Amino acid sequence: MQQMLERALPAVAAWGPAVLTVLIALTLAGVWALGRGRPFLVPASWPARVLSAALLSSVLMMGLCLFVLLGPMRPMLTQVRSITGVVGRPAGDLAFREVADDRPRHLGELRDRVVLLNLWATWCPPCRRELPDVDRLQRAYAERGLVVVTLSSEDRERLLAFGVRHPVSTLNVYTDELGWLDVSGRPVSVLIDRGGTVRECLIGARTYAELEREVVKYIGSPS
Repeated sequence: MQQMLERALPAVAAWGPAVLTVLIALTLAGVWALGRGRPFLVPASWPARVLSAALLSSVLMMGLCLFVLLGPMRPMLTQVRSITGVVGRPAGDLAFREVADDRPRHLGELRDRVVLLNLWATWCPPCRRELPDVDRLQRAYAERGLVVVTLSSEDRERLLAFGVRHPVSTLNVYTDELGWLDVSGRPVSVLIDRGGTVRECLIGARTYAELEREVVKYIGSPS
């Protein structure tokens, strides 16, 4: 269920409030049509009254959903729109440091490679479940020009301790300045083509097969 909700977030962020508003308006129009000319819009027949009551119940439910989207969920949906909005645009540069030796690196230096930028955290259970598949993808496609960057905003000591128990072959980096990738949710994977353009933004954990399916679109045929 959580995975389904995460994957629906981009569509909800883009269209949810507008769709609910239209549905509420159409449903209220149905209530008005059923009770037109009657006191308090109460239909004359019982079947019509039952239908009108069901429509009003639907309006209440949709109104509650709209309130949640425009209220409690608004900050999260704003972040979702922000991160999915980079698809089709050049990726902004990011500065980070390698966890292993604290060497400074930049996203821009990976131009001419296909980059899967995976934003994760040690405190995130879906991230930890996804990490072996992300690492497997790096090992499988490194020779064909893929660089998997596992990026965390946690401190280096915590990441080093985690890495002792769960070593990875990815470009494992950290930073406290996420820039255009500054969202609270984890994990998020951004796929960048060889020209530096963002091609995919995947919110939530993915399986190896799902990640591979997206990567091979841009990795090219084996030489």
